[in-house]
Amino acid sequence: MPLDALDQLPEARPIIFGAFARAFAPRPTRRVSEWAEEVREVSAESGSRYPGRWRNDRAPHLEEIMDALGPQDPCEDVVVVASAQVGKTEIGLNFFGYVVDVDPGPMITVLPSIEEASKFNKTKLQPSIDATPALRQKVLEYTDKSERGSTVNFKRFARGFNQLTFAGSSKGLQMISARYTWGDEISEWPSEAGQRGGPIDQLKKRTVIYERDRKRLWTSTPSIKGSCKITELYDESDQRKRYVPCPHCGAYQLLKFDNLKWDSDEWPHRAWFRCAAHGCVIESTERLEMLRAGVWIPTAGEGPGDWIEAAEVETWCARPASSRVRGYHIWAAYSLMVSWDQIVADWLGAEGKEQRLKAFTQQVLGEAFEEKGDAPDPELLLARRVPGLQRGVPGIGPLIFTGAVDCQANRIEWAVWGWSEGMTRWLADWGVIEGDPHGAEVWAALASEVLPRRYSPSGGEPIDVEAWAVDSGYATNSVYAFCRGRPRVFAVDGRKGRTFPMIGTPSKVDITIRGVKRKKGALLWPVGGWSLKSDHYASARLTLDRDPAEGGPWAPGSMILPGDVDLAYCRQLTAEYLATVEVKRTGQSYQEWRKLAGQANEALDIACYARAMANHIGVDRLTIQQWATLRAQRAAPPEKPQGDLFAVEVAPAVEPARPARAAKPARRRRSGRSSYLRD
Repeated sequence: MPLDALDQLPEARPIIFGAFARAFAPRPTRRVSEWAEEVREVSAESGSRYPGRWRNDRAPHLEEIMDALGPQDPCEDVVVVASAQVGKTEIGLNFFGYVVDVDPGPMITVLPSIEEASKFNKTKLQPSIDATPALRQKVLEYTDKSERGSTVNFKRFARGFNQLTFAGSSKGLQMISARYTWGDEISEWPSEAGQRGGPIDQLKKRTVIYERDRKRLWTSTPSIKGSCKITELYDESDQRKRYVPCPHCGAYQLLKFDNLKWDSDEWPHRAWFRCAAHGCVIESTERLEMLRAGVWIPTAGEGPGDWIEAAEVETWCARPASSRVRGYHIWAAYSLMVSWDQIVADWLGAEGKEQRLKAFTQQVLGEAFEEKGDAPDPELLLARRVPGLQRGVPGIGPLIFTGAVDCQANRIEWAVWGWSEGMTRWLADWGVIEGDPHGAEVWAALASEVLPRRYSPSGGEPIDVEAWAVDSGYATNSVYAFCRGRPRVFAVDGRKGRTFPMIGTPSKVDITIRGVKRKKGALLWPVGGWSLKSDHYASARLTLDRDPAEGGPWAPGSMILPGDVDLAYCRQLTAEYLATVEVKRTGQSYQEWRKLAGQANEALDIACYARAMANHIGVDRLTIQQWATLRAQRAAPPEKPQGDLFAVEVAPAVEPARPARAAKPARRRRSGRSSYLRD
């Protein structure tokens, strides 16, 4: 090492003596929950329902979780699987405040994306610092010029700091050692960061030198079963669940959604819980003291079941923890911020609608959603065709059209899909152009015979297909050349991964034109195969759920097929399934889309690409009023009332009201999760 480099090294004595001081200093006796109660101020800017001094009795389920993050508890990882609105972000904010004010040290906080990191600082972290005097005095003021102050992503305080970064940045997860870490919404994190491995493993490595006193907090709403990162961490923990006493019989029990009942489908629902032990009626007015008296019990291995007698609680709570990983699962019913009636309302709004069921399962129940990846029965799909619709004549339903093209070795296949209210999709047209995609003939035919086609929405004036996608997986350069210079035609490429959006940010790619290679001469748009196929199958299942014998309107989001589509095309539309794959080396499993043996899947790919185009041009974001305006502009007024065919076949602009049900005796309503969610 050059001698002049020695001057660049930090002073050794403060580091050495500081390490000795920390090693021999007595551990703080104040717990995190105690600090929060005594010191923390909740900012009004954070959107909290109760700004001002933090009170533990407003979120009693959080006390033990916070205390597990203090030095008094020997665990090193705290995993929180939670629904929305139960205070999981407040756990991390109180953890940060305790570190600053009581037990300082280096800290890293990781969010899913750079946008989320910025939003978190603006709406949560900095307002919490500004509102709490003890933190405001100790965290150095923000400055974008001085290296001694804090910045947007770096909070400096005496004997420590908090570095904010995002999970996709390997740089943000390197070169810093931290005693404390907080990974928030980890189920939204990418599988890899900067080709250095998973961001969770990278973050754990930042704490290696603090083996004896490190604390790592992991919080998230769960995502998809089989690849949910927070669920995987929870499964490795002692799996604590919240047991609360029945106000009537005293038995301690889990609040399970299957035991949530209500007296009316109309608001107010008058929701209540049936006691899991003895069937007592637990009114919502009795929940305050019940929730505050709850206890966390480890359930890993042989747990206590759904309920236990009050005399057994102490024994179960005293079981020695076999893991240094504390795991906590909590859902909306345990939160004093969410009414039981609201949970019922959310369920009634989601029942029978897969995308809403997904949100309900994750955001309300706090559970990973299990996607139904089995291929729908193509013969049943064929039986749901609408005889009055014909190829090329979409009828009175769709108002917007998008198309897609798939390249094969000896042909190109194409299709046009129409879209109407509620993202109902209509197969409007399809075809095949024979020939080698590397040659010019098939592309000339596509340009002259297919792209100019126009369709009459609801019998109005003919309109163009508003966007076309062309798969670039085969004859790539030919696809780039065809799409280049055509503003409504997009070269696309499928991407794997559950978290990839329907369509991503385009990149410039090289293209060869007349033998001359042009750097970055074309645009390539990535599309998310997982999300598109999940959406496609959800639409097909809505179609299959409708009983033709009963009639009635199609559910918004259904897949409407014309009467002249054949079984071979339906088989292609359902050609893949979601397979669970076990990794023998680790014993873990993951899911991936696989093609049925010997089955072509061009129609499925084309339908997904057309769906990506609909997302790209903003069809998903149209409001009910915008759909109504569009229908008034594009659809011809009916010559007679629409009652013969499409009164029962077309999804209306506004979803029909739920039909009235036969009255049932009060408190006998057997409600809750359907068999679909249980399966």
